[in-house]
Amino acid sequence: MNAQLTSYPTTARPALSSLLRWQEPLATRLRYRHALPGMVANRLLNVELGLYMMAELLPLAPAVSLPDLLNGQGPAYRQRTIWSPRQHRTLSQARVLLAPYRDRAVWFKALDKYATLSPELRIYSLKGGGGWNPDVSSYVMRERLSLFQDALA
Repeated sequence: MNAQLTSYPTTARPALSSLLRWQEPLATRLRYRHALPGMVANRLLNVELGLYMMAELLPLAPAVSLPDLLNGQGPAYRQRTIWSPRQHRTLSQARVLLAPYRDRAVWFKALDKYATLSPELRIYSLKGGGGWNPDVSSYVMRERLSLFQDALA
């Protein structure tokens, strides 16, 4: 009888663990398909998740505004439109998944590295005003966007 009183459910750890591994199946495929070294595929997906979130929440803001959005400050964040509860949940989820990018220097360095990757790997173009990369196949685009939607849901 005392054993029932002292056992505690441990459901929080697996949920957090799976939350932080959202990109792993696709990152592994990218690593092998394109012979990417180390954690390049993971970083690629993290940067693209940040760019995806910017397009969803602040479509007119430049990509460099991500740290302001994650920190809840800056002109782009203050001048945003009224958000739906789903958009607020998206931001909350992104704050967990993209925590390192709250630091401006880290985000700028990540964007610079992202821009040096082969265009066939990137679904976003950082040239000019940014936007979609026209060189990427529709299959790759759908695969990534679906992954990002699921990660931020």
